[in-house]
Amino acid sequence: MRRPSHARRRRMKAAATLFQPMHTRTTTALRDASAHFNDLARMTTAATHPRTTRAWSSSRATTSTSARHSTRRTVVRATSSTSSSFAFQSMVAHVFSGPTAKRARAKEALLDAISRVNRGTTASEEDKIAIDALARALEKLNPTRASLSSSALSGEWELKYTTSASILGLTKPALFRPRGPIYQTIDTAALKARNRETAPFYNAVEADLTPTSKSAVNVQFKKFFVLGGLIKITAPERARGALDITYVDDDVRVSRGDKGNLFVLTMSDPNARLA
Repeated sequence: MRRPSHARRRRMKAAATLFQPMHTRTTTALRDASAHFNDLARMTTAATHPRTTRAWSSSRATTSTSARHSTRRTVVRATSSTSSSFAFQSMVAHVFSGPTAKRARAKEALLDAISRVNRGTTASEEDKIAIDALARALEKLNPTRASLSSSALSGEWELKYTTSASILGLTKPALFRPRGPIYQTIDTAALKARNRETAPFYNAVEADLTPTSKSAVNVQFKKFFVLGGLIKITAPERARGALDITYVDDDVRVSRGDKGNLFVLTMSDPNARLA
């Protein structure tokens, strides 16, 4: 056989050199593909191996346990939140239904009723019965049964309602009836009291108090002051009475006299005292 010419050998060498990189790249790609499939095979084998299965199950159990713990914590928080909400609601219910709230409602009802009868001068018999019932409801809620020892008792009180015809001046002509505020000052330390009218005549009377129980006193009138004190009259021995303080707090006082009269007063000056 004839040997290729020098020129032909040179062209064949150039072609081999040209196709060598392509062969190398193909071989490398095949090797990488083979390694990839080997990795997949190992992963499949590991996944079906018993130890791997147990590990996966354990991991899933751990995840499930964590989820349960998380759920339990959520339930605990929800329960705690519900308990807190219930406690708050109970506290609110206690505030609005406890003794203090009941007293406030009872006082409001009584004061509202007496505000429409002009201190009692225009009260009908039905009004008197209704007001007496409201007063008794408040008396049942008296915060201090031993009224004479209450720090709220001393001071100057304004008369808001009474059934006493003599105090209202119902037996007098309208011109001579008291039209301005009527006050009563009580001094428990001195055991003295003072009633005073304002317009039109500014009459007053002073009295000594003698306790007969933890809430009641005998009242001995001592001196009358007419026309603002222009005329002073010593009270006779028979000028006496009795008073039971059936309800007292910082704002309202309810008292009942020995002749069955009802008195409702509100605090005007808690610092007022009698010398």
